[in-house]
Amino acid sequence: FMNTFVVRLLILPCFVLSVCRAQSDPHDLAQEYIGFSTLQEAGVESANSPNSKSVSSGKKMWDHYDKTIGTPLRTWALEHIAPSPGGTVFYPFSGPDFVTVSQIFPKADRFILAAIQPAGPPVDTKTLPEAEVQAFKSKFLSEWVKFGQLGFFRTIDLNENTGSATARLTSTPVLMAFAAALGYRVQSVVPLEFNKVNGEYEPQEISPTAQWNSVRLRLSRDARDVVLDYICIDLSDGGLKSKSPERAWIEMTAKNPVLLKAASHLLPDPYFSACRAAIVNGAPLLIQDETGLDYADLKKIGDVKLYGRFAGVHKLFKQQQPELVAAYAEAGQDTLPLPFAYSYQKSAERRSMQVVRRSP
Repeated sequence: FMNTFVVRLLILPCFVLSVCRAQSDPHDLAQEYIGFSTLQEAGVESANSPNSKSVSSGKKMWDHYDKTIGTPLRTWALEHIAPSPGGTVFYPFSGPDFVTVSQIFPKADRFILAAIQPAGPPVDTKTLPEAEVQAFKSKFLSEWVKFGQLGFFRTIDLNENTGSATARLTSTPVLMAFAAALGYRVQSVVPLEFNKVNGEYEPQEISPTAQWNSVRLRLSRDARDVVLDYICIDLSDGGLKSKSPERAWIEMTAKNPVLLKAASHLLPDPYFSACRAAIVNGAPLLIQDETGLDYADLKKIGDVKLYGRFAGVHKLFKQQQPELVAAYAEAGQDTLPLPFAYSYQKSAERRSMQVVRRSP
């Protein structure tokens, strides 16, 4: 989910009405966004109900995603990542992709997603005029179907939805829906603001003046409380200036396990040197596709495990990743299996993932 750092951090006035009225239960809203018609439809297990005709379209799409990507991803992560319970996971350039990181790290206590698009407030479909509700649901379902097919969000769509006066489809409703689909209960949703004094993102009161650039979801599942933070931040060097509180925050956050996916090859760029250095110097574990760090930087962390196949980057990008291509060529058929589509490259002979754990 590449994040173009020139995107304006735009908070739309049209959301103010929704914020003022947002008194509805956030979990009810999350289920309504995705079109899950009953509590029984929420969760990661596919429903093979004899009454399949009554299953909502949102649930059908989720079941398709879970069968083709979700279940294979969870099974792979259990065997090859085997993350310890608890702790924090950092996912920069994420967009609202809670679904991927939560399935690789199903028992993490806190998830920190970071992207340049503003989170936006929840959309209160319980109080909006019916015409606006139907327009929102139609847009949401179309994007949900697209994600189910691709397995990632396109930056062009994220930017278009964030900048639209009618779509109302920013990251927060997507995060809420993913949480509900994964079997979490959405307990609360509040805006966050960066405190430059203590270098932390802190909850703010829900009010007509709340910015909703960043957001915190408090979730629960299997008698466990989980925090999901979506941080709106410019990850380029322009947003992470030397000795700035934002730079210190990234350096501290990157000391947790890091996930990179569909990151548009931004980190090797000279203008992302601060974020790149924070990950290389801090991450105890890094899981990425070919759009993350260069192979030379991966080796600085530790021994790199190669999954899948890789012969070159997607045709949309000019970067070539020659060292990674050479590493896969040298490994030949000895690379580890990757039995699911993960990012831009869908075919079995081209999709790849790299995993590196920090050397002692």
